[in-house]
Amino acid sequence: MKPPRTCFREAFLLYFYRMLENVNFYNDPLLVQSLRPLSYYRTLDQLWLGTSTIRDKWQALNIQISDPSQQLNILGSLLPDPATVSAISALEDHTVLMQDRQVLAFVGSETHPEITSKKKIIYTGNAQWIQYPEDLLVHQAATLCQEIQAAPFDLEKYQALGNIIIAPENCFIHPKAQMKGCMLDASSGPIFLGEDVNLQMGTIIQGPAAFLKGSTSNLGAKIRPNTTIGPACKVGGEINHSIFFPYSNKAHEGYIGSSVIGSFSNMGALTSNSNLKNDLKPVTLFDYGLKQSRNTGLKALGIIMGDFVTTGIHSKFNTGTVIGCHCNISSQAFLPKFIPSFTWGEYPKVQSYHMAKALQVASDWMSLKQQGIPENLTQVMEEIWKEEASFRT
Repeated sequence: MKPPRTCFREAFLLYFYRMLENVNFYNDPLLVQSLRPLSYYRTLDQLWLGTSTIRDKWQALNIQISDPSQQLNILGSLLPDPATVSAISALEDHTVLMQDRQVLAFVGSETHPEITSKKKIIYTGNAQWIQYPEDLLVHQAATLCQEIQAAPFDLEKYQALGNIIIAPENCFIHPKAQMKGCMLDASSGPIFLGEDVNLQMGTIIQGPAAFLKGSTSNLGAKIRPNTTIGPACKVGGEINHSIFFPYSNKAHEGYIGSSVIGSFSNMGALTSNSNLKNDLKPVTLFDYGLKQSRNTGLKALGIIMGDFVTTGIHSKFNTGTVIGCHCNISSQAFLPKFIPSFTWGEYPKVQSYHMAKALQVASDWMSLKQQGIPENLTQVMEEIWKEEASFRT
């Protein structure tokens, strides 16, 4: 089983690889499968959580091991915390750090851990890693509160523009962020507005929440706690406890809650999802690794949406729905709880998305967001097509 092939911005990734010259992020093949569809177009360390990717969080630590000449390999979805970082920093050559049979890190020149030839160190702490897509939501609130560092800003300037900011001491507002006639309530959690963020009039934000670089809101957007709006996203309507990966849009009315939205996706007006079952029982979710539904143990869970997905107006998603990549879908009734990649049409009359058309649409969305089109985009799409062939029958 191969690890995922690419990320959207290869040059961007290579820049960070140079900064972390002796640190490699290991993509456990089993986790790659269990994190589908989010892991098709990104390695595990490029998953977004809080205000950044997992890779960014490790990069900020500038982690070192006892012998800097050796290669340190860290599980891509491992979340850094002081105790885990300390244990990894103490690793010597030909050692592997494990917890509950999961490889957390190892030292050696190979890119995959040959556990049988290494000295095993059992970590007795409580390391946390992302195993399933919904784990991002589980860690979202704590990560936002930890990462958002409040800083002084020109409060009077924003008040003069009709903004109401409750608990400004809990806010980080970049000098280039723009807002007029908005309300920010950071009394229950911090709020982050990054560079070139533009909030249109009537936007309401409850912390903890983050709008990352270049993201925008439409008139009257309601952003509830534990939400990240990724770089260059455009959002409107009501969003609660969700993570939007970069370059996606939900510009109109509708409710998205307890959801993870991939990149270059666009939701039509009034697209909404349920995130709570009427009987309050735990939500089940389709698992790519198991090829069947899995009990998440969570009572609140909406949708896990892959990359390059577009939905028609009034699209309705049930609790615990998984949508693959490269889908163009709509329906007057609730959509199925699992929609394979390359699904096109209005349910129940759907068909496979023609590859040439899907490629053109993906390229157009990337161009619209002013992002370069990877040379291997077609290759990755073909791999997704083959991997999900059995799901489209």
